[in-house]
Amino acid sequence: MLATVPKSRPCAHCQSDFTPVRPLQRVCSPICAARSVKAKNTQERAQFKERKERLKPLRQLLAEAQVPFNAYIRARDADLPCVSCGVVNPQMTTGGQWDAGHFLSRGAHPELRFNEDNCHKQCKSCNAGSGKFAHKERTVSQKFEEELRRRIGDERVDALKGPQPARKWERGELIAIKATYVNRLKELRKEQA
Repeated sequence: MLATVPKSRPCAHCQSDFTPVRPLQRVCSPICAARSVKAKNTQERAQFKERKERLKPLRQLLAEAQVPFNAYIRARDADLPCVSCGVVNPQMTTGGQWDAGHFLSRGAHPELRFNEDNCHKQCKSCNAGSGKFAHKERTVSQKFEEELRRRIGDERVDALKGPQPARKWERGELIAIKATYVNRLKELRKEQA
């Protein structure tokens, strides 16, 4: 029986010609084999990540978009005091000193969730603790509105309080909002540095 001489073929990874030593050899060297496996794993991870993104529930996308929006609001108002009580340096608490407080709540007014006029830097005690006592809640919201009118004007506050069209957030919108505020936050931090 005659031995067949292997033919030269291109490497499956680097495309250089090589003469295989084994009948089913597809790559020219162990280095190319490792790189080929790594490239395949990277591609599979990217596909998995893409599938995972497509399957995210809307509430998770909403929460992910809220994070950079809130960070942008806190950075935008960095030099301003609390919109409700006027404190400049509140006591440090778990999670930091500041929140991005919504004038009209996200629960009652979901259409204003990402409205920059509706959201301003607020100390944690005013934002989180305002609902504990009825008299405090009224005071905090009244002071918030007074300061808001001073900062952005009566017309814009009245527009916020006026009727708003109902809003149902779409996946693409939320992804775009997240990307927009990530970029705006980066630009703002560059300007402030």
